[in-house]
Amino acid sequence: MNRQLAIGIGTSVALLAAGGAAIVVAWPDNTTPAIAGGITAMPPEPHPEPPSIAATLSTLDIAPADLTTAVLDVPERSAKPFSLVGITWTDPKAAPSGVVEVRTRSLTTGKWSGWQKLETGEGGADPGTEGSTQVRGATEPVWVGASNGVAARIRPSGGKSATALPAGLRLDMIDPGKAGGRGGGEPDPSASSPSEPSSEPATTDPTSAPTTAPTTESTTTTAPTTAPTTTAATTTPTTAPTTILPMPSSTAPIVAALPSYVSRSAWSADETLVTTTISVASEVRVVFVHHTAESNNYSCTDSAAIVRAIQKYHVKSNGWSDIGYNFLVDKCGTLFEGRRGGVTKPIIGAHTYGFNTYSAGIAVLGNYSTTDSPGPAEKTIAQVAAARLGAYQYNPATTGQLTENAPDGKFPQGQVVTFQRISGHRDGVATECPGNNLYARLPAIRAEAVNVVSGLTAQPFGGGSLVSGVYYARGTVTVNWSVNTPASLLSRFDLLLDGKVAGTAGPAARSAALSLPAGSHTVAVRAVQLYGATATTAAAKVFGDVTAPTFPGTPGVVLRGGTYSATYAPVTMTFRAADNVRVGSLAATAPAKATLAATATSWNTGVRPSAATTFMVTARDWAGNARTASVVRKAVPVAETGAKRAGTWTARAGSSYLSGKALAATKANAKLTYTFTGRSAALLFSQGTKTGKAAVYLDGKKIATIDTKRSATAYRQALWVRSLTPGKHTVAVVALGTSGRPTVVADGLVYLP
Repeated sequence: MNRQLAIGIGTSVALLAAGGAAIVVAWPDNTTPAIAGGITAMPPEPHPEPPSIAATLSTLDIAPADLTTAVLDVPERSAKPFSLVGITWTDPKAAPSGVVEVRTRSLTTGKWSGWQKLETGEGGADPGTEGSTQVRGATEPVWVGASNGVAARIRPSGGKSATALPAGLRLDMIDPGKAGGRGGGEPDPSASSPSEPSSEPATTDPTSAPTTAPTTESTTTTAPTTAPTTTAATTTPTTAPTTILPMPSSTAPIVAALPSYVSRSAWSADETLVTTTISVASEVRVVFVHHTAESNNYSCTDSAAIVRAIQKYHVKSNGWSDIGYNFLVDKCGTLFEGRRGGVTKPIIGAHTYGFNTYSAGIAVLGNYSTTDSPGPAEKTIAQVAAARLGAYQYNPATTGQLTENAPDGKFPQGQVVTFQRISGHRDGVATECPGNNLYARLPAIRAEAVNVVSGLTAQPFGGGSLVSGVYYARGTVTVNWSVNTPASLLSRFDLLLDGKVAGTAGPAARSAALSLPAGSHTVAVRAVQLYGATATTAAAKVFGDVTAPTFPGTPGVVLRGGTYSATYAPVTMTFRAADNVRVGSLAATAPAKATLAATATSWNTGVRPSAATTFMVTARDWAGNARTASVVRKAVPVAETGAKRAGTWTARAGSSYLSGKALAATKANAKLTYTFTGRSAALLFSQGTKTGKAAVYLDGKKIATIDTKRSATAYRQALWVRSLTPGKHTVAVVALGTSGRPTVVADGLVYLP
């Protein structure tokens, strides 16, 4: 049944035949139209943005002049730069009967590769589900890395009669483009995507791909549960690991969240390629696992470029509406969003010919016919399957039924086939995909999906502070986490300190206290499912610190400049805080409260003269350890009458003066001498437009000349302030008889004992 919609300009009515009856479906503009059997159509973006990194296709016509030949030789030749290559032909049903191979020249080294076999593409859209009319036959493409030369050949397979080559043979070469001028495979660094492991699974490329395709097709209504027998040319498939998690007997739906993934915009999908409608089913019943049949010798930093190139190949070479897979995953376990809309919608792809409807396809980048399938990829497949099947109330351990939609598929068209919920591509199509080794791991992947722990996420710790990605705590840290899996399906939570179990919590717990030894550590939470599956949060860096800050030296207090009064004397408290790691905060608590910078060494405040005052400052480190330093000081005012006079000084009275009185001198060499025992002193003066200069002597030595002139009158101004060696001192003020403004008005002295 053709599920594409013919929508005329100005109308929103679709006509189609179903079950012998004409059905008229109408829908409002800008909505997804319903068609039949729960199938809807998603139109392309009306105004798609060009991709930030664009893949380009270059083609080379390699059709032989003799259309009856079964042999093809395309000699080595230069080409525009490319990284992915495949061979296509006009009629999708007329695949070459022989072995198709290519070799390429490295753009970096200039050396030619060995011959690489291209498998005939076994994916494809269900009849009538793709909008394109330019569908071509194609091999699976192969990722060859940056190349600028290509050669190809087709040879008859051993033991098979050769048939003529298909018409329209063409080499299709894809350049995935470059991100920011770097290597072509690097994803956009500005995009949000999961971080990759620092190391990649060890892989070994097979020396030769299998040369014999499966020949036995099942005619029963149940898909095979074991891999069809295939013969490798030179390499025996590696025995897959046999360890499998216990399979629960419960068939209840699994509640699971999709793992983090690289979005289409992050891998720079070309939305301008998607120009036709894409069909949408009502649910996902089965997840088909694929491999892309490419080389395993790729870096995971190239994965985004590989996905980008596959999309270009699927659309421009195969002629599909979009990339055929709903999801892709690389050998490091990084998940990529595939066909548009398939993350949350049951989008019908082009991955399992005849069975795309009501299924989702996930492809592992690489070839797993003779190479072990990577564990990180298996875990991601299990998580995706659990999430997508669970969204429609299906348990990954059960079976589901799909109808063969292809007239030339593995099963008779219209036959209802029972599949494992997580099946291999070969279960629905006569193909080797997803490779013997990955196929052999499907039971383990099913068990992993059933046992999956979903949505385990670390939450902010309690009991300390997070600074630059490291959590500092003293003695005990409160570990917090969240998880989507119901507590009834969990056994416990393990608290991991430096990778080892340091504590446990029950299945309903979402926080627990953990003793934290001194020094640098890592902390993670591991959830253990009832049947043994686990999930672990990313390890957080923590630092145990039980040492409180210190105050080297004794805090001090000194007088400072400014306006003094009978109730206020400006002072500065001095100190130095230190810590074995780093001081996190400083706060003054007496005689007033103030928040200080963590690196502060002084605090300006004020005190009431003649009263003993306690000064306190508290230092805290990042872990919360604290120490307080204090010092007691008293600001002592000495009235001008307490000074010894020499020369002529005239008394002045007024409330603006410190003690209601002051002394003024107009003649040069008039002198006031103060004697006191202390560690800091400040001389106070009145200022005005006509006041003059005075010399200041400390312990008999002239040390300063001050000018009391000011544009506006001011009283009780500390114009000379000095920190002193604790002990007995004399401070003298000598009027200098400044020409035109000889008057000096002394208002006393304040000192700190």
